[in-house]
Amino acid sequence: MQNSWQRLGLFLSLFCLWPIAIAQDLFGEQPLPGVDEAIQLITDADWDNQQLLLDFELMEDVYLYQHRFGFSLRDQNGNVLEDFADYALPPGKDKTDEIFGDVEVYYDRLTLNLPVTSVPLVATELEVRYQGCIEDTLCYPPTRKVIPLANPSPAKKPPAAQAARPADTASSNNDDGGFLSTLQSDDANAFNRWMNDRSLGLVIGLFFVGGLLLAFTPCVFPMVPILSGIIAGEKEPSASRGFVLSTSYVLGMAVPYTFAGLLVAVFGAGLNLQFLLQQPAAIITSTVIFVLLALSMFGLYELQLPAFLRNKLHQPGESKRGSLFGAAIMGTISALVVSPCVTPILAGALIYVAASGDALTGAASLFALSMGMGLPLIIFGTGGGSLLPRAGMWMEEIKRFFGVVMLGVAIWLLDRIINGTITLGLYGLLLAVYGVQLGALEAAGEGIARLKRGIALVLALYGSVMIVGALSGGDDPLQPLAPMTQSAPATATTSAPGDHGPWQTILGRDNLSNALANSRQAGKPVLVDFFAEWCVACKVLEETTLSDAQVLAAMKDFDLYRVDITEINADSQAIMEQYNILGLPALVFFTPEGMELPESRVLGEMKPDRFLEHLDKRVMPGL
Repeated sequence: MQNSWQRLGLFLSLFCLWPIAIAQDLFGEQPLPGVDEAIQLITDADWDNQQLLLDFELMEDVYLYQHRFGFSLRDQNGNVLEDFADYALPPGKDKTDEIFGDVEVYYDRLTLNLPVTSVPLVATELEVRYQGCIEDTLCYPPTRKVIPLANPSPAKKPPAAQAARPADTASSNNDDGGFLSTLQSDDANAFNRWMNDRSLGLVIGLFFVGGLLLAFTPCVFPMVPILSGIIAGEKEPSASRGFVLSTSYVLGMAVPYTFAGLLVAVFGAGLNLQFLLQQPAAIITSTVIFVLLALSMFGLYELQLPAFLRNKLHQPGESKRGSLFGAAIMGTISALVVSPCVTPILAGALIYVAASGDALTGAASLFALSMGMGLPLIIFGTGGGSLLPRAGMWMEEIKRFFGVVMLGVAIWLLDRIINGTITLGLYGLLLAVYGVQLGALEAAGEGIARLKRGIALVLALYGSVMIVGALSGGDDPLQPLAPMTQSAPATATTSAPGDHGPWQTILGRDNLSNALANSRQAGKPVLVDFFAEWCVACKVLEETTLSDAQVLAAMKDFDLYRVDITEINADSQAIMEQYNILGLPALVFFTPEGMELPESRVLGEMKPDRFLEHLDKRVMPGL
């Protein structure tokens, strides 16, 4: 028995020494090289050209398997930004391998350029997986390397990259005129670049002025009727009371912006707050709050602070503290869900805050931005408070009107997560009931009473038409009876109701990838419009610029894709993460080779003339 074990041990020793003996013939007396010595990997990130560079240097008689490669680009939280699933490796040499059979392998040197769909805004890490062998000697185990990549923010680019910028952009860093041109720029990175190496005080001032510009965009318009409703709910509105209420509203609005600045500074711009705040739970919660506020406008109850807080704050005029608290809460809710669009200034602010990595800078900057946005609201609220009528029947009518407005806002919020037909029915029910409440079914009086009844009849009738349209399958408040007026064959042949002109509507990440692949094979440049029904600025951009005849003529050689991410789901989230969409609206340009054009994105609204200028200066030269 002992002899058997000795013979087995001798056999195993000879078996293990056999490849070493062969290796000694190849490498002499030197020990076998380790995998890092035999296969040297050098990596670099070329963010300007949106690609990652990999260079494999192989020792003599060492080869790499083509089918054993794998790549993934992740952020610091482990979220996959790119999996390079569509990347095609170059052809290798045919080889019949003892382990894998007929394969393709690489000898000597292999250089790879991994295209990045969009430049990430935070520090990342690249994972590379590969396996190699020494010819007729041994195979190394599968190797996995994780290479950290620096934050690609413009602040960290080398001087050469700074000098390579277009003259008009670079000059904005060197003169006072650059301040105004930066605020008016349609490039989110221009706002970020201008703030590099500036003092914190100057940066906060720029954020405040940028907020003033944001106040005159569709992002802020929905806040006006909400603030009006809060002021109208006062028993005795006045200029001073309007100022106090509107200031409370704006300070409440500043809370989520400040908190967002802090979070983005800590976690990076990849934290897509805009999308997170459109989740069903957030929308339903906000809808309930608006309904409760509307019911208080109808006199069912009075919103005020809880009793234990009122007792602590007991003093003359304590009843007014409840409305101040309510105004602040409504400001917070409005900032979270009522204004979910992005602009170049806001996107640039997020890029800057993410690159700074400083929580204090992030919080202070976004607070200044929100106060700039709120200043016109304070002015409006102060003037509106003095213009509203005093207590009486007129005041009650105005309060009920703003109660209806609040219910309309609640339905508008629900439209993001419910069927359009149901939304149309709810709008119709609201108008019909309000028309009846105004006196549509009462006897006509004289003068103002007759005019009031006429308005009530119109509201009730139009609301009834909307209800009928909803029952027939309609979903457009402006054309509620459209399904009933369309012929059956026309309806049957409509395969993509969302398409308009040359634009092709796309739903889902896979469909978008397939469309981009088809355009790449056809050698055509691409413009992708990331769109959502709940984005006010998206609709404005679509109805004005993206349907303009001159704009469409200038892009006649482009494939135009409209990616609808209205529905709040994991697929939409994945699309926004993959293409680094900070917020909506966002237009992304791709070359015929399928790479995004650097510094060509359009964020927020842009008029047709400025869009054409953008095409000439930033898009066409790169194609």
